[in-house]
Amino acid sequence: MNIFGVNITDHSELAAPYRKFAGQLSEWYGGGELPELAGQDLRFILQLQRQKLQSMGLEMQCSMKKSGAKKAEIGSVSFSDRVFINSIIGGNVDMTRSIYSSQDQRRKDTEVISFEAVIQELKADSSPSADMALCCPHCGAPSTLGELQAGCKYCGTKFLMSELYPRVMNFFISNDTDNSQKSSKNRRDMAVCMAIAIIPMVIFFIISGNKGMTENIFSGIIAGGIVGFSLFILKKLFGVFGMMGRDARGAGKTVSSLHYMNKIKKYDPEFSTEYFRDKVMSLFRMAVYSKDASQLACCKCSCPEKAADIIEADLHNLSVNSCKIKDRTCDTDITLYLDCLHYSKGKFRRKTDKYRMCVRKRIKRPTELGFSFAAVRCPSCGASFDARNVKTCPYCGSEYLHEENDWIITDIR
Repeated sequence: MNIFGVNITDHSELAAPYRKFAGQLSEWYGGGELPELAGQDLRFILQLQRQKLQSMGLEMQCSMKKSGAKKAEIGSVSFSDRVFINSIIGGNVDMTRSIYSSQDQRRKDTEVISFEAVIQELKADSSPSADMALCCPHCGAPSTLGELQAGCKYCGTKFLMSELYPRVMNFFISNDTDNSQKSSKNRRDMAVCMAIAIIPMVIFFIISGNKGMTENIFSGIIAGGIVGFSLFILKKLFGVFGMMGRDARGAGKTVSSLHYMNKIKKYDPEFSTEYFRDKVMSLFRMAVYSKDASQLACCKCSCPEKAADIIEADLHNLSVNSCKIKDRTCDTDITLYLDCLHYSKGKFRRKTDKYRMCVRKRIKRPTELGFSFAAVRCPSCGASFDARNVKTCPYCGSEYLHEENDWIITDIR
């Protein structure tokens, strides 16, 4: 099935790497090695997040295991270019997150989450070029596909094509509380509302009532029960309205967002909304997790002060506010609707955040799903190098224009 250029398919063969990556991610947050299946940009994001946590004196541990929730794993959504196919596969997992400061546990929560991974694999019968820039999965050094198959020039490790793919390009987390948890919370909330209402009503009837003690207590219980149940219903109604508001963030701009996306697609037929979502979220995480976003080659601005205490950012939705294309340079203004965990003055706060972000790309060539700033090829001398923090080729000194190859950030507010 194809919806707005995105294929809805069943990729059961991706269930194994999906579960393997969840395990590797848990080990990483527990102090282990970087996830072997993670793509280079995702590895960079995880490293930046850990560095930010350490700068705040924090350590985060996340343990994920298969959930007992009834919701089954969802089918995957896929999009592709000439060489790769990216599939989004997900399901429910139980995640326990613990955050420590100076060996003391500061926060711990366990919840059922929806965990999605963007898994990249080679298209059937595709043959990527041997000079395609690629990082060594073993040592992380910038290299090429041909060099990695012959042996990395830095660590000497040789790779088969089957060992380089699949790999995980991004992941997304959202709360997805199951019905059993909701029922338990509803029972607790109702008991609290009943107690709050019944106790004062019983006291009131005893003091002011003209009947016997037993009748006054019984009348207070009945009246308090009615008031308590009414309070519970009102609380649930306000909760539903609040949840509807949170879930609807950005929904009002869906039509205009699709219009602007299709405008870009006219210049780049392999552009897709899912690819754009993954890319801008990766850029946002790089910017807010880094010590100084302006030092990143993919960012031409600084982060706003209000983002300085974000230690975890998850995307809920995005909307495109405007899209201007001139001389094949595309400047796009977007709004990100996020669920973020903040840490400031020794306190944690989970907030629904909204950020405006402007991104730019030269769309004179088609989208490359396998592109990473961690391994690029100089257009002048052909050398491979890491362009995450440099703007010129270290071999020939030629300027490397990042927006010629991928999206960059020009403003965050």
